[in-house]
Amino acid sequence: MNLHFDKLQVILMATLCSFAFGQTATAQLASTAPWSADPELVKALTEKRNAFNFEESRVPSYTLPDPLVATDGTSIATSKQWDSHRRPELLELFTEQVYGRRPEKPYAIRFEQLKEVKDTLDGTATGRSMKAVVTVDDRKFSFPFTVVIPNRTTGKVPAAILINNRDFTSLDKAIGSHDAFWPVRTLIQRGYATATFFTSDVDPDRSDGYAEGLRSFFADGAAPADNAWRSLSAWGWAGSRVLDYLETIDTIDASRVSIVGHSRGGKTALWAASEDQRFAIAYSNESGCGGAAISRRAYGETVGQITRSFPHWFTPNFAKYTGRESDLPVDQHELMALIAPRGIYVASAAEDLWADPKGEYTSLVAAAPVYKLLGQDAITSPDMPSLNEQRIVGKTGYHIRPGAHELGQSDWDRFLDFADKLLQ
Repeated sequence: MNLHFDKLQVILMATLCSFAFGQTATAQLASTAPWSADPELVKALTEKRNAFNFEESRVPSYTLPDPLVATDGTSIATSKQWDSHRRPELLELFTEQVYGRRPEKPYAIRFEQLKEVKDTLDGTATGRSMKAVVTVDDRKFSFPFTVVIPNRTTGKVPAAILINNRDFTSLDKAIGSHDAFWPVRTLIQRGYATATFFTSDVDPDRSDGYAEGLRSFFADGAAPADNAWRSLSAWGWAGSRVLDYLETIDTIDASRVSIVGHSRGGKTALWAASEDQRFAIAYSNESGCGGAAISRRAYGETVGQITRSFPHWFTPNFAKYTGRESDLPVDQHELMALIAPRGIYVASAAEDLWADPKGEYTSLVAAAPVYKLLGQDAITSPDMPSLNEQRIVGKTGYHIRPGAHELGQSDWDRFLDFADKLLQ
């Protein structure tokens, strides 16, 4: 079944929300108890999609791989061992087994400014329409992106790059209307520069789109090897190129740049920050399977389902763990560990059980030993926060809000509260 992840959420929630979040949701909104899935929603989803698990009692027994034990059994006890041994080992495992290997082919890149609007947003910002042009030998590939920079600054400002999996947001749209998915005015008012690009402009988000995208360009049309990079990795590469451009802007502090994504974009943000250590924070919003959620829980969307629906996102090796997730040599808490000691923020939604909120939170907690080893505090409580409670400890943050699969104003507001503590 090749339903788009976001469309699937809309279909499920439009059918179920009219009755799934009644009195129980009202009670949860007022509760300070740890969040747990609404029983009525669990029942409705189970009846609607009985091939998938939405019940905690049916989560299989599993043991997470220890991020501080190397594959040869060596215990990682120092930051030096982490940096020289375990981190490269985990990065290689995720490369081979999940996201694929980026090409090592030399390339050149330049940035073309297509349009600039000064003193926009009531004089508070400058907006630019940009194009990144990548050259390999005598061949060229390009993708557009949009940048908005605060005007009224006292020193260099931090920035946030949004991996937009919805559409391309032109400069005119960015400065002309409010969009809660990318709230430009909010970011500017809070002292952040911001940029965005559209995933499909880089690598088409279709299983049959390979020939049109960046990966085919680098391969000069050759079919991808089994361990070659897939779309998530290509989109992350593009995020790094936008960061390359932000490094050229005098008023932006490129050491304080966050990479932000929702759904598949959230998966991409986590992998982008793992591969590119220049990113100061990774923000994963409802990224689910292959993103923040523990694969071994097999809750909601599974490895089998996601690799069947979106084979272009992951290497074929990942699909081999269908129904045997506990055989994976890694799990998603170790992806978060690769981001340590930098910032990581994870957000979930109470109705988005397909993305497994508990699995997303569990993953964050299970990365804490690596943060501790590297001298940083992190969330360690096994109990989830209550609905609408924001939990921030050291370089890690989390919230779960009411509602379905979406990135909205309240998510951004909470994330920026977290980012302010780390970057401002």
